[in-house]
Amino acid sequence: MTATSQRGVALLTILLLVVSITVVAGAMLASQKIAIRRSGVLFDQNQLSQDINAGQQLAITLIRADSMLNDTDSAQDIWAKPLPPYSLGTHSISAELRDEASRFNINNLYHNGKTDTVALEVLQRLLTQLNLAPEIAVAILDWQDADAEVYKDGGDESVVYTQTANAGTTTTLPNQPFVSIEQLQEVRGVTTEALTILRPYLTAVPYYLPININTASPALLAALIEGSSAEQLQPLIKLREQQPIASINDIWQLPPFMTLDSEQSKALTPSLAVDSSAFMALITATDSSNNDKARQRFATILISKIDAAPATESNNPANGNDNANNNEQSAKVIKVVSQRSWAFRPSF
Repeated sequence: MTATSQRGVALLTILLLVVSITVVAGAMLASQKIAIRRSGVLFDQNQLSQDINAGQQLAITLIRADSMLNDTDSAQDIWAKPLPPYSLGTHSISAELRDEASRFNINNLYHNGKTDTVALEVLQRLLTQLNLAPEIAVAILDWQDADAEVYKDGGDESVVYTQTANAGTTTTLPNQPFVSIEQLQEVRGVTTEALTILRPYLTAVPYYLPININTASPALLAALIEGSSAEQLQPLIKLREQQPIASINDIWQLPPFMTLDSEQSKALTPSLAVDSSAFMALITATDSSNNDKARQRFATILISKIDAAPATESNNPANGNDNANNNEQSAKVIKVVSQRSWAFRPSF
C-alpha cells in the first residue's frame, strides 16, 4: 500500500470517527433535551399538586374560621362567598365551597345496620316532585343495604336488580354505601336523563348527614313533609335570607312545618340541622408560565365538620334536645374525607 493510499484510509477513518461522534453527541443532546423537558413537566405537575394542597388548606381554614364565628351554616357565611384567585407568581389558586348538607345524602337510607324509613320517604317525595318514579328510592336502598332481598317485597335482589357493568352483566349488588353520585347509573331505573335531574339534589357522603334547613333547596325542604310544595316554603326561604335559622325549634312555627303534630316533628328532627357536617370544595390550580396555553389541574375535596366529642344523651338531636345548635355547641373537628383529581373542570 502506498503512502497516498495510507493517508486516504486514515482520512476516511477520521471522517467515520467524526461522523460517529457527531451522531452520538446529537443523540445525547436530544436525550438531554427530553430529560430537561420531562423534568420541567414533572416540576410543573408537582407545583400544581402543591397548589391543590394549598387550596385544600385554604378551604379548611375558611370552614374553621366560620365555625368559630357562628353555630349555623348559611349563604351569608364567609365560606359561601366567592373568593378571588390567590396568586403565587405565575401560579394561581381558586377555591369554591358547597354545603353538602343542602342536598339529600343517599347514604342516609341505610345506616347503623338498618333502614331509615324517614329518609326513604323523603327521597320518594323528592323523586315525585322531580317527576321521577318514587320506586327509584327503594332501588337505591337495596343497592346499599346489607341483605339480599328487595325492601318490603322479599324478592331476590340479584334477580330484580340485574346490573350491566363494563365487564359484562352481574347480578350481585355491592350492598355497601355509595362512594359517588355517578354510581347511581348502576341502579335500576336511574337513566342518564334521571341522573342529570337528580344531580343538583343528591350527595353521597359516607356518614349520616342531616339536611341543613338554612341551605337546602325549596324542593328538598318540601319533600320533608307529605303533601307540601316549594311554594309553601317561601316564608322559610325569605326568613333565612334575612337571617339564618338558629334552631330547629324555630321552624315548627313556620308553614308547612307548623301543621305537623308532636310525633311527626319528633320523628323528623334527627333529619334536620341548622349547620353542615360536610362541605365539597372545588380547587383550581392554574400555571400561566406558558403564554401560549395555561395549564390547569382540578380537585374536588370532601371536608367533614363534626363534633370533637361523641354525641351523648344530653346533646343528641334525636332526643329533641337542640343544645348542639346553641352557643354551647362543642368544638368541631374539620378534616379531609376524600379527594379526587380531575383533568377537566367538573360540574359543581
